[in-house]
Amino acid sequence: MERIQVFLKTLTAGDPLVRTDLLMWSVILLGSMFACCLAVFFLTMYVFRRQRHSDLPILPTNRKSLWKTPHPIPTYVFGQPRRWMAFRTRNLGLVRNALGVTNAEVCSWEQGLCKATERNLFITPPIRGWVLVFGHFLPNPSDDVDAFYGFMRNVSSVVGEVQFFCMDVVMREHAWVRLIDGNVVRSYAWSESTLWNEGRSSSAEISLQMHAFDYGFQASEIPEHELHEKLDHNTNQVHALAARWSLDPLRVEPKDFASEFGLTGEMDRLQVG
Repeated sequence: MERIQVFLKTLTAGDPLVRTDLLMWSVILLGSMFACCLAVFFLTMYVFRRQRHSDLPILPTNRKSLWKTPHPIPTYVFGQPRRWMAFRTRNLGLVRNALGVTNAEVCSWEQGLCKATERNLFITPPIRGWVLVFGHFLPNPSDDVDAFYGFMRNVSSVVGEVQFFCMDVVMREHAWVRLIDGNVVRSYAWSESTLWNEGRSSSAEISLQMHAFDYGFQASEIPEHELHEKLDHNTNQVHALAARWSLDPLRVEPKDFASEFGLTGEMDRLQVG
């Protein structure tokens, strides 16, 4: 008790040494508080910017990774897709909005591909600067080529560079389309006749010896076996063309993903028209 009284008297007496110590500790305490506030501020801004950039919900840290599945991951991820799109972007939210996808959910590639066989689309994680989209509900130029043309232009005007590929080895239908900022760079679509042929053949098409028939071409103009050989060759080279323009889904592996999460959601067919 006496020591406390002596200490208080010393403070009231204004001992210079005590005042110096108090000032030093006050500066240290205030500096520590300021540093903590700055750290919290920058951490908050980082999380906010990352969420805004990716346009995806922030996942809880204790959530079990969807990437780890009980089955071995195959050497290629997507099997043999008949139809897909490629977007030159890393922003999944931008692709989702351009396609008019609703009820979007975060998913693994395995979950996304399972749902892509239904009404849903699967928007992959970024892969070397590209985002791929799969699903039976993607538009088909053979259904309505005019509606398909409008759809592609609208999507490209939002995202920038957009590519579309389709192939049907049984029906020999095939298409490859590339637009940048809403402008057609190259397009070709065949389904019993030439549906769409615009732009010059790319160097990749030429080197792969792909053949694009002109508008009004009649199948009877050349022998049937020769026509079938050309159509089969085109169909078989679609993946090789995709590899030169952007990505070949048959050669994509899980290690190529920039993230383990993609998006799945519903696409309204009315968006296509």
